Formats: sequence, C-alpha cells, structure tokens
Amino acid sequence: MERMVGMNKDILHIARDFIATHFPACRAALLAGSYVRGEDTPSSDLDIVILDRDTYRESYTFLDNPIEAFVYDGDSLDFQLFAEKQHGIPLITRMCAEGVVLKGEEEARTLILQGEEHLMEGPSPLSPSQLDDFRYLITDLLYDLEGSREEMEDTYSVGELTIKLPEFILRANQEWIGEGKWMFRCLNYFDPNIAKEFTKCIQGYYQSNDKQELIRFVDYVLEPFGGRLFNGYQK
Repeated sequence: MERMVGMNKDILHIARDFIATHFPACRAALLAGSYVRGEDTPSSDLDIVILDRDTYRESYTFLDNPIEAFVYDGDSLDFQLFAEKQHGIPLITRMCAEGVVLKGEEEARTLILQGEEHLMEGPSPLSPSQLDDFRYLITDLLYDLEGSREEMEDTYSVGELTIKLPEFILRANQEWIGEGKWMFRCLNYFDPNIAKEFTKCIQGYYQSNDKQELIRFVDYVLEPFGGRLFNGYQK
C-alpha cells in the first residue's frame, strides 16, 4: 500500500480495467513507470509488466491513455532479467522492483522481490577486456576531437562521448546505466559531482564550441583506469 501513496487512483483503476479487458487470463500484472514514481507528465504512458503465456511488447490506447504492455512468460522473464544484468540497463528489472500489483497478488509480489534483489545487486562487472574496449573507443573519440577542424564533425564526436563516457563510468563501477534521461539519472545517483561537471562540459561545448574542458574532463575520468588506450590494444 505504501507505493500507492500519492498515486493517481484513477490511473490505477484504468490500469486494472485494461488488464481485465485485454489480458483477463494473465497470471500477474504490475503497473510501473512514472505514475508509480510520482513523476508523470501530461505525455506519460502507463508501463505494465504482464506475466502470461506469450512474450512480446505492444502499445495500446485505452480510455484515451497510452499504455505500453511488456508481456512475458515465466522463462522469458527470467532470461530478460539475466540479460539486463549483462547489458547493464535494468528496464524490466526496475519495473518489477517498483511495481504496484494489478493482478495475481502472490506471483506479482514474487516479481517485485526478484526485481528488488537484482536492482540492489547491480549489473555484472565488466571484464578487463571490456574495460579496454571502452578505453579504446573513448580514446579514439578524443583523438578525433583533438585533430578535427570541422565543427559539425565535432558535434557528432561530442554526441557519442555524451553516451559512451557515462556508460564507461557507471559500468566500470558496476552501476546500472540507462538511455536518454535515465543515463543522467544513473550518473547523478552514482556521483552528483561527476554528473554536474560532465553536464557542464557538454553544455559549455554547445554554447561556445570550446572542446578543451571536455577533453580534460574525459582524460581525468580515464586516468584511474590507465588513461587513454591505443598502443597494444587487441580485440
């Protein structure tokens, strides 16, 4: 019941009506996402994890509300949670962990506990060769930035660094990563100072095309892991 404090009760009724209409025979269902976290906006959809006989993802409009249904059978859900630990993005893991039960109390509670445990454990650690792969890729982007005289090309190199550097920082420290806004949220959760400084460097580049502060920051991040990597790298 604690998770429902402050939740839009109309949304909860809509989610349950959706399950009764489209998945009446499902074993369990959880409402997750921004409505559960109290972060919903006028454009938010309802994210629902459903334990059923098939495995697929489908988008719906139900009572004028956009709904994303993430449907799994038992085996495919277990594999999904395992795969997310390897890749580092806890999409379904987080949905299970934060879920509010819509149907199938006992199985739904098991999914919540499973998600919470996986989320707390974090992703699988990177191997030394995977760390080297990151260092090599980021080094290559730095060389491109340093040697380039084309501002438009620099924009794409900076865009790639905006994704790859937070991914490296988080995975190197066995922390979850995310996509889009979730990458910033994960980085900010891990180290607010690093998140603030990196964002400041990125914004500084887009405001003035000055890439030197960004390059210095990236080198600062790489240094504890051995710095840039080119000579002797093998794939």
